[in-house]
Amino acid sequence: MNGRRSRPLVLMYHAVGERSAPEDPFSLFVPQDRLYEQLSTLLARGWTPLTLDTYLQGVPPPRSVLVTFDDGYQAMLEEGLPVLRELQMPATVFVLGGLLGGTSRWMPEMPDEPLLDAEGVRELVRAGVDVECHGWDHSTLVKASPEALARNTTQAARALTDVTGRRPRAFAYPYGEHDAEARRAVAEAGFEIAFSTYHADGRYATPRVAVSSTDTIVTFRLKSLPSYPAMRQVTGHVPKLRPALHSLIGRAPRS
Repeated sequence: MNGRRSRPLVLMYHAVGERSAPEDPFSLFVPQDRLYEQLSTLLARGWTPLTLDTYLQGVPPPRSVLVTFDDGYQAMLEEGLPVLRELQMPATVFVLGGLLGGTSRWMPEMPDEPLLDAEGVRELVRAGVDVECHGWDHSTLVKASPEALARNTTQAARALTDVTGRRPRAFAYPYGEHDAEARRAVAEAGFEIAFSTYHADGRYATPRVAVSSTDTIVTFRLKSLPSYPAMRQVTGHVPKLRPALHSLIGRAPRS
């Protein structure tokens, strides 16, 4: 990895654990041993892990990384936290203020995956994990009504404040989707920053690099390259190129 990236690498995971392809058709669950391998590889190669505080300060060292997890699955507490503790890796978990103690019902293909309840959120906070806002119920903020925007920003932030005793500072858009009205609503709700996926648009649409259960250590290292977002954009413009590259590089096996 030559050169310096202009901003820290921000990784976007979802869940940690073993799930078969039928149980997890979106490849959200990264096995525990693979998460350990990925994060320990970064540390061994000299990457500096960031807390949300150090990220927000805006003067990180070269080759620094912020690790994030979306949705707030119960498995984060059971299988993700042990890895973070062993590696002393800080992380930020984005949870849904209106679905604490619920399930992943926004996905008809896998509606029953349990989410953290209020006590699980507090346990993460006690462990030193930053718990931030992912909206209210995982509905998209794109073309949302003013009422829906308020529910997913102001109301969701209030719900998390009631649980943790601290107002969330960061927001992650469900599905990574945002538009000008969504970005404005997040800013006006008092969040300091918002994260998207690959679609960047200033401080309130900060890009992240998605990691899934199909990533091998080779594809993971590619994703840590400063040039990866540009590479991904190019392959996205050429039909079948990205699947062909994945076939060439390989995919992690799934049951």
